[in-house]
Amino acid sequence: MGVSVVGFGLLFFYAFSSNGDGADVLDGENMVICHFEVDEPQVERVESLIQANSTLQEVLFDSGFTAGQIHYLVQDVKPVYDLNRVMPGHRLIIGRLVDGTFHDLEYHIDDEEYLRVKHESDQYVGSLHKHDFEVVVRELYGEVESSLWETLVAQGERPQLIESLHQILQWDIDFTAIWPKESFKLILEKKYLDGKFVKYGEILAVQFVNRAGTYYAFLFENPQSRGYYHENGDGVRRPFLRAPFAFDRRITSRFSHSRYHPILKERRPHLGVDYGAPRGTPVLASADGIVISAGRKGGFGNLVRVRHPNGYVTGYAHLSRMDVRRGQRVKQGERIGRVGSTGLSTAPHLDYRVQNRSGKYINPKELASLPSDKGVEKEYFNQFVLLRDDLMGRLASIPEVEPFLSRTSRTD
Repeated sequence: MGVSVVGFGLLFFYAFSSNGDGADVLDGENMVICHFEVDEPQVERVESLIQANSTLQEVLFDSGFTAGQIHYLVQDVKPVYDLNRVMPGHRLIIGRLVDGTFHDLEYHIDDEEYLRVKHESDQYVGSLHKHDFEVVVRELYGEVESSLWETLVAQGERPQLIESLHQILQWDIDFTAIWPKESFKLILEKKYLDGKFVKYGEILAVQFVNRAGTYYAFLFENPQSRGYYHENGDGVRRPFLRAPFAFDRRITSRFSHSRYHPILKERRPHLGVDYGAPRGTPVLASADGIVISAGRKGGFGNLVRVRHPNGYVTGYAHLSRMDVRRGQRVKQGERIGRVGSTGLSTAPHLDYRVQNRSGKYINPKELASLPSDKGVEKEYFNQFVLLRDDLMGRLASIPEVEPFLSRTSRTD
C-alpha cells in the first residue's frame, strides 16, 4: 500500500493490487480519504501609529527587534518598499507567535495600499497589497444655512468631500455667494475597512439648486475619456477657474472703473478683483498657459502673469512668494504662488486681473461665459443618456428632509 499527503488537509490511502503481469495497479474502489486538521499558529498582533519625530528603528526597537534584525529587514524589503520612508500617523502592525517569534509585519502606506512582510528562508520578504474595501453607495441631501462647508460638516462629513465637490462645481457655482435655503443632492461612494469608514470613493452625481437655477454633474467613463458632464453632455470643466484658489475666497474689492484707493486716497480704476485671504494661502493658475513674467512690479508687488493658449493673460499680484519662473508651463489648478501683501497693500490679499486677446482688462467674471470643455463623444452619447437618466431619477427620489438627509442608496 502506498501513501500520499497533500497540503489541503487530506490524507489519501491508495490500495494497490497485482495484475496478471505481476505489475501493481491502482484499485480505485479501495481508495480511502481521511480528513485531518492543521492548526493555524496563534499570532498576537500589536498595532501602533508612527509618531512625529520618531524613526522606524525606534518603533521596531520598542517592539523587540534587534539592531541586526532591523538592518536586514530594511535591506531585504527595500526593492519592494523603502521602510525609511515611513510617515507619522501611519499604522504599523507587528505579529508574533506566542513564543515571541516574528510572524509578519504590515505598514499602511496610504488609504489604498499596504506593505506586508514575512520571514521566509532566512530572509524578509515584502509584498504590496491593495486594501479590500467594502464600497457603500450613499445618497445625501442638504440645505445650506450659512455655508456649504458648515452644512456638510454638520452631517458628519469630512473636508475631503467638500474639496471633491468644489472641484466638480467650481466652474458653475460661486461659493462666495451661496445663500441660505440653497440645496444640494449627492450620490457618492464611501469606502469601509473592517467596518470603519476610511475614505470617499467617487461622486457619481450632483444636483445643486441656487437662485440662478439647477446644476447637474454626472460622472461618465468610456474607452476614450472620463470626467464629469452636464445633463446635455457638455463637460463641466471650463477654460478658466472661477477663482484662482482651491476654495473661493471672500471678495474684498470688485472690478471697477472708479474705486477709492485706500492708500493713494484718490479715485482710480481697479481693473481686477481683490480676494481677501490669509497670508500664505496657495494661489492657483486659473488655466493652462506659459508664465510670461514673475517678479517685482511697482505697486503690484510680487506679480506673476500667465499667457493662455486662447490669447488671454491673467495676472496675480501682491504675492508673498512666487513658485514659478518666466517661460515655465503651468496647468490649470497648479500652484504659482502664495497670498501676501507686497507692493501697495494694506492687508494680505490677491489682486487678480484678466486681459483679453487685444490686451484690454476685463472683469474676470466674463470668463465664466467661455465655452465649456469638450463634451461626450458622439459614439458614446446614447450610453451617457442611459446613465444620466438613471442618476437623475435617483437624485429626484432623494427626500428633501430639512436640514439634511443621509441614507444608503436604494439600488446598491
